[in-house]
Amino acid sequence: MSDINNVVLSGRLTADPQLHYVKRGNEQVPVCNFSIASEDKYGRTSFIPVIVWRNYGESVANYIEKGQEAIVSGSIYSRHDSKTGRTFLELHANEVKYGNKAGMSHDNV
Repeated sequence: MSDINNVVLSGRLTADPQLHYVKRGNEQVPVCNFSIASEDKYGRTSFIPVIVWRNYGESVANYIEKGQEAIVSGSIYSRHDSKTGRTFLELHANEVKYGNKAGMSHDNV
C-alpha cells in the first residue's frame, strides 16, 4: 500500500494573503501564502500556514481576504529553517474553496 498525504481543513484566514514570486530556473513563479485558523472539536485553535503555487496562487490571492471562510485541500510538507534550526509544517494547497467574508452569516449571502 502506498502512503497517503491528503489533508482537508476549514477555517478563517488570519490575514490577507501575500503574493510574491520566486525564481525557478529562468521563470518567476507566483506563490501565495496565508494562514487559516481552524478549531477542533475540543475548541482548540490551530494556525496552519498554507501555500498555493503558480497561476492558482495568483487567483486565490485576488479573491480571498482576512476573516473569510475557506476550505483548503492539499498535502502537508515539512520545511527546515537552517537559520533557526526549526522545522515547519505547511499545507501546499491544490484546491481552495471560498466561503463567507468576515461578519457575514450564511443568511446574508
